Amino acid sequence: MQTPADLDAVLALDERWNAAYHHRDPGRMAQVLAEDWMAFFPDGTVVFKADLLEGMLHNPPAALVFERHASRVFGETAITRGTLYADGERVHSFLRVYGRRQGQWQAVSVQVVP
Repeated sequence: MQTPADLDAVLALDERWNAAYHHRDPGRMAQVLAEDWMAFFPDGTVVFKADLLEGMLHNPPAALVFERHASRVFGETAITRGTLYADGERVHSFLRVYGRRQGQWQAVSVQVVP
């Protein structure tokens, strides 16, 4: 069952994820992602936490806007769905997956779609 407290916690974590991208700050992102976090991209590429954190150091400057379309908590798992825009252009949409581990919410995966 989705509780307001769980949904608030997931949404706050989702905002921390977005802020880490805005600031291009791997340290902030590391606090959001679980150690076993994985991303799946449209071309079949799988990216792990260390890869993402390293890649953040090389992201070109851009004005980013994250648009959230949905969020939902399913017990110990939660999702958010949204779209990323950079410099006014749509980049991609995504489905972020969060898990509650030892009482704390963490990002565990993301699926990126065109």
